[in-house]
Amino acid sequence: MKQLSKIMLAAVASVALAAPAFAWDFSASGSASAQFNITTTQNNENANALSGGGVSSDGGAVTLSSSNTDGPNSATLSYSVNWADDGLDASLTISGSRKVGDWTASGNASYNLDSRGCYASATSSDNDTAAATVCPAQQSAADSTAITLTDGTMTIVLGDASHLSTQNVSSGSTASGSVTFDTADDDVSVGAFVGGYEGVSLGYKISDTMSVTVAYQASGDVSDACGSGDAGHASEGAYHGITGTGVGFNATFGTIAVGVTQCSAATAHKGTPSTDADGTGTSTSTLGLGVSMDFGDIKPWVVFGSYLALNNAGTSGQAYVGTDIGLTYALGSDSVVFSSTNVTSIDTNTSGVAGQAEVKTGMEIGYNTAVGPVGLAVGYGSTTSNQTGGVEGYSYTDIEVEMTISF
Repeated sequence: MKQLSKIMLAAVASVALAAPAFAWDFSASGSASAQFNITTTQNNENANALSGGGVSSDGGAVTLSSSNTDGPNSATLSYSVNWADDGLDASLTISGSRKVGDWTASGNASYNLDSRGCYASATSSDNDTAAATVCPAQQSAADSTAITLTDGTMTIVLGDASHLSTQNVSSGSTASGSVTFDTADDDVSVGAFVGGYEGVSLGYKISDTMSVTVAYQASGDVSDACGSGDAGHASEGAYHGITGTGVGFNATFGTIAVGVTQCSAATAHKGTPSTDADGTGTSTSTLGLGVSMDFGDIKPWVVFGSYLALNNAGTSGQAYVGTDIGLTYALGSDSVVFSSTNVTSIDTNTSGVAGQAEVKTGMEIGYNTAVGPVGLAVGYGSTTSNQTGGVEGYSYTDIEVEMTISF
């Protein structure tokens, strides 16, 4: 890993030293944050409330980048190192755009550069010889990407991309208090239950204040209907693929901006089902509506989202409905943010109580300012969750102070 990092650093530095000849600009960036928080958690109505928290910090990512601009054409090469959940994550990314006539195309490629290394396997006794075992690869296949082509009015995207917007227009505080869809899996904010997927989309700019996007999904995947769906049947991973369609609309009417996204998808057996179970697929449908208002210092928002997934047999599925309401209030260069979220869900695929809705509520309030070059954020957040016959009376509160600096 160290040797590879040195090679990449030397490569980026070489590009930077050759700047006079190739007009490449070099930059380095990073960030750091430190937090102090106090939490209180009550796992159910009969449990004792437990306090936690303390001081924590995060070094953030370290990024070396070099960019080149040649008229309307550009390219950027970056090398980034950060800590991920499973260890140190190093990645090499290149992105660029090219223009011919009225059309501009852009794309990117990114790869993890983590060293696989090896480790000694466990032994049953002191006399056994430990065997060297290759560590799992961080990236198991070629990078997926997308090509974007636009003339300013029409935009075509082909490949793995977020073709549709969730339409979530909310803001949050530094504290944890907002509730989302499916926290055990996708953790998607309230809005349309969409994400990145392999497909094609066409966006059209109707006017300076109005645009529409239509999207089509077709891939051999199973658990990402419209980019964020769940598989509804155990056999789908081996036998099914996904097709789906979606549409998005965004417009601004004076001080009010409105966005709507709708997407439906379904899994289907790729060949002739060998059993009835193999023929079972899942149909999903999601809707997201986001409305934001600009009244000068006060900027309110309202977000609505829904999601339904049901297998063809009608025996398994998930359903989510949620709202996110709040506002930001500017105090000169400082700001105050308030948000209130509510999610009602029924999930018969997990250990929850079938047919019983789980109701989650969340609230966040925060104040953001700066002390010289340091960003300072103070926030309070609270969440509750209740499911009749399941976990009743869950509550969580978080008071947090965070300092951040970018360099």
